[in-house]
Formats: sequence, C-alpha cells, structure tokens
Amino acid sequence: MLTDTIKKYEDLIIRTMLSVHGVVRVSRIPDDDRREILALEEEAEKRSLMGLGKVLNVGVREVLKDDLVYVALTDMAFDWGCHATLVLKKGDAVVGEEVRDATAIAKLSNQKNVWFMHRNFVIYKDKISFPQDIVKKICHFEIPCLPADWCVLQTDGQDALRLNYSAPSTLCDTYLKERYFDNRDEHGLGTILLGVHFRR
Repeated sequence: MLTDTIKKYEDLIIRTMLSVHGVVRVSRIPDDDRREILALEEEAEKRSLMGLGKVLNVGVREVLKDDLVYVALTDMAFDWGCHATLVLKKGDAVVGEEVRDATAIAKLSNQKNVWFMHRNFVIYKDKISFPQDIVKKICHFEIPCLPADWCVLQTDGQDALRLNYSAPSTLCDTYLKERYFDNRDEHGLGTILLGVHFRR
C-alpha cells in the first residue's frame, strides 16, 4: 500500500536532502497546499514576459503530480549541476537553452548557428527563424523538470523511486518561504520543489 511506503521513506528522504551541500532546511508539502502552489505558478505565468516570450513552469507542474512533494530552502552553495534550468521552445522543439558547463560554452562560442542571448543562454539560430520567431512571440520559455541526481537515497532496493525537482517562480518562492521557513529571505536563499514518485 502506498501509505506504508510513504511512511517507510519519509525520514530517509528528509535526512538525505538535508545532507546535500547547500540545502538549509526541508519541509514536506501537504497535499492540500499543492493547489495553492499551482495557482501561484499560473498567476506568475500570466505576468511573465521575459521580453522575448512567455515563461511556463512545466517543472513545478510535473513535481506537483508526484506522490510526495518537499520544499527545500537552499543557499548559494547548492549545485544545480549541468542541467538547463531554462529552455526556449518552438512547439516541442528546444531552440535555446541555458548552458552551465564551461567546456560546452567554449565549444558553442565557435559555432556560427549559435547566438548567446547572455553569458550562458544560447539560441540555436538554425532551429528558428531568427529573430522573427522571437519578435512574433512564436517561441516560449520553459522551466523544466530536472532529475534530482544530487539526492541519492540509500534504499533496500525493494521500491523503485524517481526523484525530480524544479525551481518555483519568484511569486511562489516568496509564498514558500513565508509558509514553510518563517519568512526567511536573506540574500542568496532560494527554494526548490522536489517530487518523489513511487513506481508501482
């Protein structure tokens, strides 16, 4: 039964998350708060135009569907790894993305089909009509759902778990800090949402 599995892993998940460098505090999100978080993300999306397109938080939507959801307060030491935390899409195709790896950035800098929107966000000019698709708002930005490979649970191997995480919008980040972390908002503190899915 899923409830027994959740009870079995609750402490382990929190302990493991707290052992990750850069994670300051962790709290479980009760099921009845998921609706409020989703509503805040939808409100943030209505306001979000990054000058070049709308921003959709696909990652938070995915995480909120998982069996368990946790919020972690992070500081500047938290390592996001090399995954893109923001992508530019035209339909389902990725036409631009954040690149965090210095070697990859150096390699991309020498390619003619690449334009750096800023220091580590690339647009692949051969995948879109550039800049027309941007100007016409045919493209949109997405905050993706990322694999939480930084959170390695030492399990007995009986249950198959999938862990994902995503960054909430600024609007949602403020709410999460107020509700779960005593309104802590010092410089460098942020929040992430982590979802745990038990494969049945």
